[in-house]
Amino acid sequence: MQSFRRLSLQLASKSPRRLLRNTLIRERCRYKSSIGNPPDVMSETTTIPKGILGQPTCHTHPHLISDGHLTCGITQQEYKDRRDTLVEKLVSSKENEHRSHIIVIPAARKQYMSEKIPYVFRQNSDFFYLTGCLEPSAILVMVKQSHEDSYKSILFVNDKDSHAELWEGPRTGCALAAPLFTVEESRPVENFNNFIHRIVSTSKPAILWYQNECPPNPDIHEYVRSSLRQGHVTLDEPQKVLHQMRVIKSPAEIELMRDTCHIGSQSINLAMACTKPGMSEHNVAAILEYSWRTGGAEHGAFPPVLAGGARATHIHYVANNQLLRHGEMILVDAGTQRWLYNSDISRTWPVSGKFSKHQRILYELILSVQKRLIDLLGQHRPSLDTLFEHMCRLLGSQLQQEGIIPKNIDNNELIGRAYRLCPHHVSHYLGLDVHDAPLVRRRVPVTSGMVVTVEPGIYIAPDDRSVPEEFRGVGIRVEDDVLLTDGDPEVLTRTCLKEVDDIEAVVGKQSS
Repeated sequence: MQSFRRLSLQLASKSPRRLLRNTLIRERCRYKSSIGNPPDVMSETTTIPKGILGQPTCHTHPHLISDGHLTCGITQQEYKDRRDTLVEKLVSSKENEHRSHIIVIPAARKQYMSEKIPYVFRQNSDFFYLTGCLEPSAILVMVKQSHEDSYKSILFVNDKDSHAELWEGPRTGCALAAPLFTVEESRPVENFNNFIHRIVSTSKPAILWYQNECPPNPDIHEYVRSSLRQGHVTLDEPQKVLHQMRVIKSPAEIELMRDTCHIGSQSINLAMACTKPGMSEHNVAAILEYSWRTGGAEHGAFPPVLAGGARATHIHYVANNQLLRHGEMILVDAGTQRWLYNSDISRTWPVSGKFSKHQRILYELILSVQKRLIDLLGQHRPSLDTLFEHMCRLLGSQLQQEGIIPKNIDNNELIGRAYRLCPHHVSHYLGLDVHDAPLVRRRVPVTSGMVVTVEPGIYIAPDDRSVPEEFRGVGIRVEDDVLLTDGDPEVLTRTCLKEVDDIEAVVGKQSS
């Protein structure tokens, strides 16, 4: 651990290149809540109950959550405003205005890797977005009767249980869940079955809004399905509207995205500095995880890719168990999760600290394509699908200029060759999920408030005889997380090194 502290000081001292403007020492303090109140967020005064509850609060964890916030950076009022917006959007269409609306958004349930051994719990993103609640198996129900102007929120939670809490930790319980999550009522989860049948039977004609495909909590799925048998109730899914809301980030969410992207960027910089021939991919993974957690992230956003040499041509290689050799490059695709918000970053660097001639040609080619794509995002606001088409053309043209693919081919074959060498999409939305808001089509033009990845790559198998031999067995990807603003795009991962000179100045510079 002392060597990591020394390394952060050494890297911070390289001011001529300004390689790390924010040192890892400063990063280590980012686990403390530094997000204040955006001026347009706290429109009403709300109260966070005191006492030990089922999740951290500003009273029990002031180093994580600022006063007046329900979760890090986000107030009770913002969560309530999201519920208001969702209900308004769902009931606003003309064909829905004379119906009652019952909206059911379940939390995730615990998942087990083996008997009595749970996975780390991860809340359902849609449920968290609307409530800020981190407890498993809860259920949010919002009821808007046709004859009423307002709606009612009921939160079903696991009630207090001294025996269960002895094993699993404290619960918020029904008495405090309503004031904590600013809902009108809170009830025990066990009462949900009777409630949903009663409210459906007394609200006809009605629309029941519920995620019927791939339900987040299968334990309650049959309860919801059986309530539909009473007739005069239509089933519809709220996810499309909800994802259209989620894809546009609020000021508070943007601050959280900046935080998690900073942590992810610094962790990769540290991994570069520690990389040396002879170490294993697993060693690099351990450095990343150390940096994530000390930087303030809960854990990684996904199983990281740490692929040395030709293993980088396998896009989702996650075995991470081979040794790194002199003359190879390592491709790293990793991200962090902080308060459920995710970063997603890819970098490629030489294990020995110096790009070979042909490695550098390919790397700078991909880097130039990526920079141009980021410029296009700001200048033309294309859809992500259109951005992918731009990538194929740019990549194919650059490969032709370097003599890696033939020049005497037509445009369609050029794009086809580029796609074969980079067969994944160049971008996806990013936020509460790594592939965020999946029901928002990638053919929609991007707009301010979206966070997207930009990640061109090239993967040339060792036996690919369609390219010159000196370029075979190489995989490269450069990925940044980009916030669309009313002005130029903001690269949230800009502190993660990607220029050739900067990378070569840092790789392997950890003192033994």
